Amino acid sequence: MARELTHNRWNWSQKDNKWVFIEVKNNGELIHHYQLKPPKEFTDLTIKIKDLNEKLIVCKNPKDNEKIFNEMMKISKRMQNMGKNYKFYSSILSPP
Repeated sequence: MARELTHNRWNWSQKDNKWVFIEVKNNGELIHHYQLKPPKEFTDLTIKIKDLNEKLIVCKNPKDNEKIFNEMMKISKRMQNMGKNYKFYSSILSPP
């Protein structure tokens, strides 16, 4: 069973096989924004995590290791809470 999509942040919809941002208007209306490619912020943060992971693998100092790991966790939390500060790679798609 697919998880429920969260409002006011980007989600990956397994059902639609697309990225979806569910915007909640002041009157409670839900507006669904779809796109095929991941939001630019997600891609940029993924690259940062990849780079930090490579540093973590070769790091021998426990204190430096902890700093790198903590930075990775901060980035991961940002990815989980991506708001509508996005740039489209492609145009918004109409709902399926």
